[in-house]
Amino acid sequence: MVLNRQKLALASFCLLFWFTGCSSMKMSQYPEVIYNHRQPLVSVSYEYGEIDIELPLVFPGLIPGQLSFQVFAKGDSINPLITIKSEPTDVVRIFLPQGVLDIDERNNFILITPHHPDFISSKVAFEGVNFGKITLDPLYVVQQPLNIAGIVFNKLTEEILADIDVSLFLENELLQKVHSKPSGEYSITIPGEFKDRELLRIIAGEKLIFSPFRKDISFEKSKSLKVDIGLGPSQDLADLGNLYVTNKSNVHFRDKPHIGGATLFLLPEGEPVAVEQISKGLYYGTIEILVSSGKRVQLSGWLEREDTDLLFFDNLFKEEKLNDQAL
Repeated sequence: MVLNRQKLALASFCLLFWFTGCSSMKMSQYPEVIYNHRQPLVSVSYEYGEIDIELPLVFPGLIPGQLSFQVFAKGDSINPLITIKSEPTDVVRIFLPQGVLDIDERNNFILITPHHPDFISSKVAFEGVNFGKITLDPLYVVQQPLNIAGIVFNKLTEEILADIDVSLFLENELLQKVHSKPSGEYSITIPGEFKDRELLRIIAGEKLIFSPFRKDISFEKSKSLKVDIGLGPSQDLADLGNLYVTNKSNVHFRDKPHIGGATLFLLPEGEPVAVEQISKGLYYGTIEILVSSGKRVQLSGWLEREDTDLLFFDNLFKEEKLNDQAL
């Protein structure tokens, strides 16, 4: 009985589907599109650029124990972008984020500070990039230069002397030669590597009728020295008698007029002598000696008349010999 009912129900459903078709099973339809307001999924890739600064370093002399590097940008000289401390190396590399440098003008610079009292800081200006590599020219890390300056003058008249040669020697090696300006001023600058060297000497006025000025110098206490150069006899010497100058080198200056007298000094050519007495082809006179303290001391003695000439101030420069003139 139950089975007959199931068969009857199935037959009724099939008959209904035959007459109505698929329309009776269609999904619901909506007159407009329904939005759920969700944001679309967007994929973004970021490209990060880094600035790589490469600065070659050259140490021609003394090498400091450590160096500091500070990078300043866009004209700001107070607030560094980065500060790096490094041991001495052939090349220092500094990395910066992109976009921090001035790319239009050279308003960026690196301040290099050696950690040593004999060195000075250096600045390297450069034009920046948004990102990428910057290779700078080699920087020579050197000691602070040594300077000697002063005035050249005539000791007798205190007149300023222009165009006087002033040379600095290391023993017998000429380091630098300059000439005094119309104002009498001169200045010599040499590398700091000579700071602790001995046997440094200034020689000036080699082309004058007087003997040259000579003075040993040392940079042990200061890197900048003032050395005024007085040439010729002083007024104190001129007050003692007539002024003569030796006319050759190695002139014997003796303590006594006779043959048994001891030679006190061998005078160079151009040495001023204040003659006070004349005796049988000899002159008794006084010379000035520059001692290590910088003071001049007077010393008297005898020398041959033929070894001297009367001093004239009409022309302080030696007359050029024919074989000394340029061809």
